[in-house]
Amino acid sequence: MTQTDEQLMLSVKEGDRDAFQILTERHYSNTLNFIYRFVKNRPLAEDLCQETFLRLWRCVPTYRPIAKFRTFLYHIAKNVCLKHLAKEQRTPHIESLDTPASEDDENCRPIAVAIADTHYSPEAVLIAQETHEAIQSAINKLSKEHQLVFQLTELQGLSYQEVADIVQCPIGTVASRKNAAIRQLRKFLAPYKMNS
Repeated sequence: MTQTDEQLMLSVKEGDRDAFQILTERHYSNTLNFIYRFVKNRPLAEDLCQETFLRLWRCVPTYRPIAKFRTFLYHIAKNVCLKHLAKEQRTPHIESLDTPASEDDENCRPIAVAIADTHYSPEAVLIAQETHEAIQSAINKLSKEHQLVFQLTELQGLSYQEVADIVQCPIGTVASRKNAAIRQLRKFLAPYKMNS
């Protein structure tokens, strides 16, 4: 019988290191994707994901299964990201044509390869890249609070209650922030809709 995350965490608390390995394997990929949406840099996201699991390990002695494990883990990840972003000095990020247009999609090919492929016209590649950049730019214009709620609900698929537990606010505030985020995204992306 498969143990729940909470049971595994309690096993870790009792000294079972294998249980921690199982938890890491279960949640590493989704946690990495969550962090990547914050920092938009794969190597940095991997470092911050390692930091998240290191902090999780440090929390083992005081862990109590009050909330869902995933909520507890994403709360740690959120704090790791916010701490990094607070210290980060903005520097321009220059991407190579050999970099995939979206590192979230393992099947996404580098732009240079797509351009060379006869199945994709240069116009189609450019439109896809511009669309991706427009959406990401619109998300980046949201306040950190709205970005976080949007990412957790839409991109990570968490319930409003889980998000409320992670961001430590009432469920109504989560719904309100998500609605505000969607209204702002529609406003930011309106020019692209008219051009399509």
